[in-house]
Amino acid sequence: MRFAPTDEQLELSRTAERLLAAHARRNTLPPPWEAIPQTLSRELWASLAELGLLGLGVPERLGGSGGGVADLCVLAERVGAALPTLPFAATATVAAVLAEHADSPATRAALAGVVSGSTVAVPAWETFPADMVPGRRAGSLTLNGSAANGMLAAVPFGLDAELLLAFADEGSAPARPVLVELAEPTTARTSVESLDVTEPMASLRLTGAPAIPLGPLGAPTAAHLLTVLAAELIGTGRRALEGAVEYAGQRRQFGRPIGSFQAIKHVLADRSVQLDAAWMLVREAAHALDGKRADADVAARTAVAAAADAVEAVTADALQTHGGIGFTWEHRSHVLLRRARARRSLLGSPAHRLDVLADRLLGSAHRS
Repeated sequence: MRFAPTDEQLELSRTAERLLAAHARRNTLPPPWEAIPQTLSRELWASLAELGLLGLGVPERLGGSGGGVADLCVLAERVGAALPTLPFAATATVAAVLAEHADSPATRAALAGVVSGSTVAVPAWETFPADMVPGRRAGSLTLNGSAANGMLAAVPFGLDAELLLAFADEGSAPARPVLVELAEPTTARTSVESLDVTEPMASLRLTGAPAIPLGPLGAPTAAHLLTVLAAELIGTGRRALEGAVEYAGQRRQFGRPIGSFQAIKHVLADRSVQLDAAWMLVREAAHALDGKRADADVAARTAVAAAADAVEAVTADALQTHGGIGFTWEHRSHVLLRRARARRSLLGSPAHRLDVLADRLLGSAHRS
């Protein structure tokens, strides 16, 4: 395993942290958290594009900034810690797929728009095959030539998106990936309530929406998207843990900081170890993908299982550490916990994730 980031990755992390912190200072929201905008931050999106960060992981020959999945995960971790209202991991998934299929003027133009920040592209997770994203299947699309039709229940940043990556049915053939143009009058959008208040959702009704059929996705695609989602989750967990440690050092009971009591300090120490171990697995998965190793899929599924479990535990314990204030709507703890729980609904239950991993390692023999 490669635990230490490179100098370039450290600088990338610092640059992203400064940018995200400056944006947060300029856009501090008073409670309640329901005041969080339900559309993406265009100002921050443009700043990320200006620095070339939306093109990270996209080859330079295709107009991107180069770099690998390991670099992309460093940035995703910082975004996950800041939790701005941005579809970063979602858009990174679309960019990776477009880079894989940049063999036509249409897909190259779409990729250029994503990298420049002028086009917001998101995936319709609910249409993805279960072996890629095991979350609920609430909607579906059909493809008729170059037109997509159907109803999608919950698309991240669906009110902002201009391009949609989805899987559409073609009669008896397996669902195939398509790139759908979202615009009136072929797209009707309705805002829907989201568990994660930093990731607004919308339902979409598509009626003859222009669509570009894509070829089959390569085997590393699922591993790529799972690894980036896991890295973003690690950032959220770190933010929760740092807040809990800070509060435990300030809050006093019986004349002592509550962090001096074993019931709290041991829990936070255990969560720190669990989170660090998950981050190491994420980095190893990223290096496996960059090295085009045969074990990249297993490494990615191991990483996402560890990251999802760790972050759900960390955010729950962080909220408990804050006591009564942690349960109030005005506190940030619940926002971080909501992100962890929302990702659980996307990535599947812990038992499901381990079952899929066992399938990859042992085949169907472990079920008998």
